[in-house]
Amino acid sequence: MIPEAVMRELRYIEVYTAKRIRSLRVGAYTSPRRGDGFDFDEHQPYRDGDDVRRIDWNVTARMDAPFVRRTHAERELNVMIAMDVSRSMALGAAHRSKKELMTYVTGSLLFSAVSDQINAGFLAFSDRVLEYSPPRRTRAAAWTVLERCWSLSPTPGPTAMLPAVRYLLATLKRMSVVFIVSDFITDEDLFGSRELAMLAATHDVIAVVPGDPTEAALPAGRGYVQLRDLESGRHVAVNLSPRTRRAYADEMRERREALARALYRLQIDPVFVPTDGSPVEPLLELFARRLAR
Repeated sequence: MIPEAVMRELRYIEVYTAKRIRSLRVGAYTSPRRGDGFDFDEHQPYRDGDDVRRIDWNVTARMDAPFVRRTHAERELNVMIAMDVSRSMALGAAHRSKKELMTYVTGSLLFSAVSDQINAGFLAFSDRVLEYSPPRRTRAAAWTVLERCWSLSPTPGPTAMLPAVRYLLATLKRMSVVFIVSDFITDEDLFGSRELAMLAATHDVIAVVPGDPTEAALPAGRGYVQLRDLESGRHVAVNLSPRTRRAYADEMRERREALARALYRLQIDPVFVPTDGSPVEPLLELFARRLAR
């Protein structure tokens, strides 16, 4: 059962999100990608991998070279929220845990979809897919998803994202907006995988990355601090010297920058959400930027 304090926050998010979405009524989830709609966009030269069914034979005959017809994506798309519920999500010392933050993020996405009359589905994963709910657009379905999301108990072991990506590839039959809510900490070669590239090419993928200030810097002080990996259980003693703290902060900053670069290479929009900040505003800012494009 969701704790009362978390329920109060979710009820506030439901009301606040609905109010903000009304100001973005022209379509908060409109995808910038081309897709299987009916409105003509442009002709482009045929490239390897293009669907041969989209070849415009009249233009091909005139230009003496194969051209394909591009169309705009359908304005109303299904939304799928893929949420990481692995043990690393229990981290959080600033204001709230990543689990709480990601529950609020999931709630804001579900409630904004319901407010905008868009079907929203849910998938939870840790080392494998734990839960799947097909897209629906009712308020009751959104609250059911949040209850199930909170009650999930991940099994011990490292995070594995590729099983979730493969599941989405096999399950999503129409172009969707896919929110992957995760810290993207995994031992897999995720960004070198064919599966994530295919998902990003087929759907509009957005990465929602929670972050906690305690991850970005070691605590001030002297001596050593004992740290424990939440997924492996391994303990390590870390020296709190100024040199170590600087090296750690530089490494964490580089990791975030490298993650953003890897996401952009696949045309995945990253949204970084801090545990000590608003779980809603970074997402609504993304929607507003997309409307301005």
